[in-house]
Amino acid sequence: MMVRVLLADDNALFRDGIKHILGADGRFEVVGEASHGAEAVAAAEWLHPDLILMDLKMPGMGGIDAIRAIRADDPAVPIGVLTMFETRDFVDAALAAGASGYVAKDATPAEFCQAASLLAEGKRRVMAIPRGPAAATDGTGSGSVLSRLTERELEVLRMLSTGANTAEMARSLGITTKTLRNHISNTYHKLGIYDRAQAVIVAVREGLVDVRS
Repeated sequence: MMVRVLLADDNALFRDGIKHILGADGRFEVVGEASHGAEAVAAAEWLHPDLILMDLKMPGMGGIDAIRAIRADDPAVPIGVLTMFETRDFVDAALAAGASGYVAKDATPAEFCQAASLLAEGKRRVMAIPRGPAAATDGTGSGSVLSRLTERELEVLRMLSTGANTAEMARSLGITTKTLRNHISNTYHKLGIYDRAQAVIVAVREGLVDVRS
């Protein structure tokens, strides 16, 4: 049976990336999305998902308050905290509010899906471990996958993470849209990815962009 997932994160591109990863795994179906805590609470009440994946830092009602509100209505649904820069104390506060466990945003797709699966099965305090020093650097170290990219390709990867369209990106970089598409194609090839959502995941995982808001 497919695990029905509610995904709550204020970064739409990041949600797209996580949705793609979960969908490609075959065990999950994202049935709802929320960009802030109050929206997540309403969606949880309406959708009755099998698993909720919740960012902690969102505008308005944050993740911890949303977890408390969801728990007041449903004490059983597994709630996994999506973490990236949060301190252990912050994550522990989410667990005290009723979260079932936590999973790192910078985990590999396989680790992320395994952690989500264990949470859905009722396991607690699941952690997908970040991928070593590169996750905490500026993405330019020799061990980073970004070391494969030229400076221009790094600029393109940053722009892909902003949500700008092709014309806007080309104008900002001072190049034609045809040249931009060539850079995007080369970037995808070097990183072994094939769409924008995956590009955002790589950029966040490697510390190239800051998703704290």
